[in-house]
Amino acid sequence: MIWTIFKKEEKLAAWRRPLPTAAGGGGAGAPERPYELVVFGASGFTGQFVVEEVARAAGGGELRGALRWAVAGRRREKLQAVLERAAERLGKAALGAEVGVLLCDVGDAASLAAAARQTRLVLNCVGPSRFFGEPVVEACVENGASCIDVSGEPRFLEGMYLQYDGTAAEKGVYVIGSCGFDSIPADLGVLYTRDKLKGTLTAVESFLTVQSGPEGSCVHDGTWKSAVYGLADQDNLRKLRKRIGCAPVPVVGAKLKRRYKKQDLCFTIRN
Repeated sequence: MIWTIFKKEEKLAAWRRPLPTAAGGGGAGAPERPYELVVFGASGFTGQFVVEEVARAAGGGELRGALRWAVAGRRREKLQAVLERAAERLGKAALGAEVGVLLCDVGDAASLAAAARQTRLVLNCVGPSRFFGEPVVEACVENGASCIDVSGEPRFLEGMYLQYDGTAAEKGVYVIGSCGFDSIPADLGVLYTRDKLKGTLTAVESFLTVQSGPEGSCVHDGTWKSAVYGLADQDNLRKLRKRIGCAPVPVVGAKLKRRYKKQDLCFTIRN
């Protein structure tokens, strides 16, 4: 079963689908895997924060029982350094003894498959996803592991839905995208507004304000590349959506007007 989140109508359809019998595929009789989750790309910019949060949740008594988890990436020394940093920030002596370390590379299909076979769930933090995401999704789906990532790249998300939905359904696994800044705050905001509003919520406008500190602001290289290539690939995205054939969500109430024109959008790079 694949649960790919890339736009509102798909999210609603996915939420109506039945849960699989086991998160790692194969049903209740499937053999136990060494890990319940693996953080792939743990030493990257996003991965280091994910590792810290997983370690905090695993050691904070929030979960039902002990969590069997691991970090994965290309270099053991970097992965160990991330674990040491997380332990220091959480006020612990070490995390190494309770967390596994797996070596794998997005360019090495065999290593990705070996990692996927050892876990029920992969948290993928390697990006941009248009360049590095599909090998991880393929390895997870083919080896019965669910996959979650923070990608906000529509062409990647919808392409994975089109290509792997059938196989994922057969394997009984989920592939869930957009589990990061692009989507989660917006979804929670919509749900909060719907629950608090005394009436029927028909539309929501959202606004983003960015504030910088005394040193100014910057954009991470991976995020910048995702945005640039995404904007440059709009024609192919439209073709992809025609192949998927999703019906648009019906408009309820007054239709909101766009507050900007495409020519008004401007990006400036300063060296």
